[in-house]
Amino acid sequence: MEVKKYHRKYPDSKWEYRAISTKVFDERSYRMNEIIYYTLIDKGRKSRGVEVYSGENYIVGCFDERSYSRSYSMPNVPAKYKSIVNELMRVHKSTTWSKEKYVNLN
Repeated sequence: MEVKKYHRKYPDSKWEYRAISTKVFDERSYRMNEIIYYTLIDKGRKSRGVEVYSGENYIVGCFDERSYSRSYSMPNVPAKYKSIVNELMRVHKSTTWSKEKYVNLN
């Protein structure tokens, strides 16, 4: 599985976002989806979840496809994404994240 790493950290606002994503083809809808597993710290509150994006606004090369995005809390991740999310969680956990004060990595 090919993955992409996102890391943004802004200590002045006590905000940090760490995410791992992959692109997968959904055979039911014939669409390419980007699935992102993330952890977030916002003013000391920790959360995690999953985001799913598809369509021309989000994925390069998806011409004439209506754009779609959804955000899920962990208990509400659809069954069709669970195995992918489990793998993204494994990669996220084993990733070395920057220790710099400010980070803006896409």
